Amino acid sequence: MSRYLHTSIFVNDMAATIEFYTQRLGLTLLSGPIHYPGNADMAFVGADWNAYIELVYDLEEHPPYALGNRYEHLALEVDGDLRALCERLREAGVKILSAPKKSPGGTRWIAFVEDPNGIPVELLEPKPR
Repeated sequence: MSRYLHTSIFVNDMAATIEFYTQRLGLTLLSGPIHYPGNADMAFVGADWNAYIELVYDLEEHPPYALGNRYEHLALEVDGDLRALCERLREAGVKILSAPKKSPGGTRWIAFVEDPNGIPVELLEPKPR
């Protein structure tokens, strides 16, 4: 049976991106950064290897990455108080795209922040059991 593993994103600054996902959002650096000469630097962040984000810094010469026209956002379920987390992120200089509000279905709180690469990250409180 197939299963979801990861999402891969290109990053403009590997250190800033790792810091954002680990220090600001609480994910774990699972591996890396790993340097692949002539190809890319890669790192992996997540709660564990069951579902993670692959961070890729392309070593080829290119202009800074911009969001594509078919990419929407990443989503993370957070532990604890979403409002308090958003306030801590704001105080740390993270751009808040959408302050906490009820999700469209009205079942849980949702907010959006921006990672160092301009990628929107949806933050959701845990689903009610």
